[in-house]
Amino acid sequence: MDEKKSWMDIVTNLDRRVIFILIALAVIIPLLTGVKLKVDITPPARAMYNYVNSLKEGDAVMIVFDYDPASEAELFPMSLALMRHCFDKKLRIISFTNWPNGAAVIDRAFNQMEREYPGKVRGVDFVNLGFQVGGALTIIAMGQDIKNACPSDYRGNSTANMKVFEGIKTLKDLKYVIDLAAGSTIDWWVGYGVQRYHFILGAGCTAVSATQYYPYLNTGQINGLLGGLKGAAEYEFLCGHEDRGVIGMTAQSWVHALIVVLVIISNIFYFITRKKR
Repeated sequence: MDEKKSWMDIVTNLDRRVIFILIALAVIIPLLTGVKLKVDITPPARAMYNYVNSLKEGDAVMIVFDYDPASEAELFPMSLALMRHCFDKKLRIISFTNWPNGAAVIDRAFNQMEREYPGKVRGVDFVNLGFQVGGALTIIAMGQDIKNACPSDYRGNSTANMKVFEGIKTLKDLKYVIDLAAGSTIDWWVGYGVQRYHFILGAGCTAVSATQYYPYLNTGQINGLLGGLKGAAEYEFLCGHEDRGVIGMTAQSWVHALIVVLVIISNIFYFITRKKR
């Protein structure tokens, strides 16, 4: 007859599926309950918030969705937070994308904004210019004339007489340009946009890419930076619209804490069993 296993044997031989269940619970519980942790604000995120907050009613900003559904988990909450802040400030929003699958993401974001801000009108308070072919060439063309570069919006409407473009001809006429990127398009905006046309540029990116843009931040070529879901959570907290970013960061923090605890426990039991041997 087998000897009864000790609790140490049970823990050291724990089925990995138990760990999977614990991690799943650490993700699901915050998402379902809406539990939120405090968000520490970094200077680059605060700089972006302060700049948008300093703009006047009626000013126009451009929010560029340079990502597709694959990066939505990090960048879509960031997009919504920025849009909410702009509409709270009664700013006009012009959006487009350099990514083929990004246009539908923009439209979904604006559809949500229409539900949250029922007084906002397409073509007057905001416009989705859709996907524009050309990459860096599009940026150069917009630096010369935005409506010539984008003669129609995502839904096929002519941009020639849209009220959202009142007083706006080139990128330099915009009070702020923000590129939310899953790739290298921030480099395009700095090299072909800021350096040529001298407008104010802010940026948001996936967490894994954030460190490569700090040189632009340090030289003043971008005036603020939001990095990944943490950046989205910071901006949500600052503008008072805590949503997916804050809740997602809570779930992520719980999982990180659980993994740290499991690593510590496994090391403790490893040294205890090694000493016994």
